[in-house]
Amino acid sequence: MKLFLLSLVTLFSLNAMALNPSLEPAVKMVETCLVESEVLLCNPEITEVLKTVSMDARGEFVYFLKDVLNKNETPKTVVNLFEELQKLVPLYEKLDGCDQWSCRDLKVFLGDVSIRYVKIAPIKATFLSELYAKQAAQAGRYGLLQTMHAKAAKVTDVAEMEELIKFGEFAKDHSRSIGDEFYLYEAAVDLIKKMTVKTLKLNPGYEGVYSVEFEDSEMAEKFKIDSVVIMNSGERDALVVNFVSSKLRTTRFSFKAAGILGNKIFSNQDVYENRPDISAPYFNIVLDRETKTVKGTLSSVRLGKSIFKGDLVQSNATVFTQGNVQGLTLEQLVGSYKVTVGNYPMTLKIAKRTAERTVYEASLVNSNALIVFSKVELDSTTGVLSLVDWKNERKLTLGVTDFNESATTFSGFFFNGPLALALEISSL
Repeated sequence: MKLFLLSLVTLFSLNAMALNPSLEPAVKMVETCLVESEVLLCNPEITEVLKTVSMDARGEFVYFLKDVLNKNETPKTVVNLFEELQKLVPLYEKLDGCDQWSCRDLKVFLGDVSIRYVKIAPIKATFLSELYAKQAAQAGRYGLLQTMHAKAAKVTDVAEMEELIKFGEFAKDHSRSIGDEFYLYEAAVDLIKKMTVKTLKLNPGYEGVYSVEFEDSEMAEKFKIDSVVIMNSGERDALVVNFVSSKLRTTRFSFKAAGILGNKIFSNQDVYENRPDISAPYFNIVLDRETKTVKGTLSSVRLGKSIFKGDLVQSNATVFTQGNVQGLTLEQLVGSYKVTVGNYPMTLKIAKRTAERTVYEASLVNSNALIVFSKVELDSTTGVLSLVDWKNERKLTLGVTDFNESATTFSGFFFNGPLALALEISSL
């Protein structure tokens, strides 16, 4: 290791020849820091040298550090630069002003180092939010979001998922407030969506049909909403929350890609609006698992905030704990099956859309009805099959309770959103 570091000293000396001569003392100190401490900035005298040189020299020193880091990136060098560069920014601001290139480039470099730092740092929403707000450029904020997306793909702990959701909430609101391009907002929304899908897989007890009442008489009379249907719609649309008028057999408001944080469910992105006279509605719901009740708000620009509360009618949580057959594939479940949905005999069909594709669809059929499910997913680790229609209004949640050469059996629930119905389904 020492021989390797000493060889870098020679490299530094060559780099220093191209730098402003006044930086030579600072360069030598960086060399010593790397050899003796395996970091780049360990000597406070470096700052004293930078106070005496010109603005251009200070700018060149930023590029020198960037080059050295690229050739010697380790967790120690990244952590060291992340901490020490933050101390240099006030100095550059005071001496040069951040309308000058030296200070601007230092802030951009700090943003780059910050992104490298978060790859190895613990996931904490407060820290990430502060870091996001400090990014000097939109590219830095987007880079931070992309880094957290990559980190999110490996997260398995619910607490870390919740920290990422909190950060995503801050990032989307901050970017919107300062006028960032829409793709940053979308990246933050997508981070929340991904973490919500992961949370649902580990803790599936959120889905269900709830009967609700609104305190606001105008809202209650105008939309006649009497139910809320919450269901996991899979990877594409994630958690879907439908506000339903079962009397009118229609979905009044439908929210895709909703977020989950603890027992709170909230709208996460621009929503599909069923009525043109309502502008950008949004909601939040708090679930009480012990009492099986909900309380929340549905808000819009025109009607303001309307409070509602309600009770759970039916959940599908038992499907995930009924001892399903694990390790299956969708290919193994292709076929036709006789089932009862409530008291109605029907046929469940699962098929590939075309023989050569791995895209599946399903349907429930009898002489009076045909319901097509375009989103078909199987979690092989739980043995639970999820089938959702293209409108995100109807869903089958089925556990594969038996699988052998003679028979395949299912047990679960059918949610019919517009009717606010939850019916048991089982194999005949």
